[in-house]
Amino acid sequence: MTTNTHWLYENFHHDSYSTGIAIKRKLHSEQSQYQKIEVFETKSFGNLLTLDGKTMVCDLDEFVYHEVMAHIPYAVLPKCESVLIIGGGDGGIVRELVKHKSIKQIDLVEIDERVVRVCQEFFPDCTSGLSDKRVTTHFADGFVFIDNVLRDKLLYDLVIVDSTDPEDFASQLFTSDFYGKVKRILAPHGILMNQTENPFLDTYGIKNIYANLREHFKNVHSFSAPMLIYPGVFWTFGFSSMESIPTEFNIAHVNELQTFESTLKWYNTNWHQGCFRLSNFHKNIIGI
Repeated sequence: MTTNTHWLYENFHHDSYSTGIAIKRKLHSEQSQYQKIEVFETKSFGNLLTLDGKTMVCDLDEFVYHEVMAHIPYAVLPKCESVLIIGGGDGGIVRELVKHKSIKQIDLVEIDERVVRVCQEFFPDCTSGLSDKRVTTHFADGFVFIDNVLRDKLLYDLVIVDSTDPEDFASQLFTSDFYGKVKRILAPHGILMNQTENPFLDTYGIKNIYANLREHFKNVHSFSAPMLIYPGVFWTFGFSSMESIPTEFNIAHVNELQTFESTLKWYNTNWHQGCFRLSNFHKNIIGI
């Protein structure tokens, strides 16, 4: 990524594609133990967080990612009392999950404490749910945390992997080995949700990601939602489970969702039903 006085540019997909965002000023910059963390005030996107020069979250569109990752699995799970989030230091998924009263425990595992602290300062709405008494934040490696969960024989109803791209320390979160361990800490009805990149700019091998998921889960599905600041806007997500089907609702959970659905900016149950109807291109890129 390069910057000048007025624009922030991000190059990706083997430096063949670039986006630019007009900025007003840089609000924060630091090098943590793991990555460079920067926050910009932009002209049209509100505050914008980058990690090692890659756009992560901004005020304008963060609700799309966070609402779909939280409310899609909740709407179909027969029971959702315990949730594990790997990554997600901006807190947006937690903010959405704490809206559900039936959830009793949320473990947020973020490797870089500085990401959480910076987001608490510059993205207070995203991080507003972190103070909920049901939420415990663990500053740890997600892979190591899951090994400890396996040792303690704990089970979650929902695991959400809110990771950066499949490279550096996040690359292990897309492997067959990792998905196998996630399956072992999920209840039989449990769901794994994860982000699976842009199929038009397939830098990391999306078909391999879904092949790894199918090695361990009977029901592996995909859907898309627009993320304006991510490479190419068209962003895909994975839904994996042994028993749960993404379009078979738990009526009690849907009734609860509908009590505050009108306050959500993106998610509703009608969109939920439709988003799993995939184009031929989408089907081909994930190998179905």
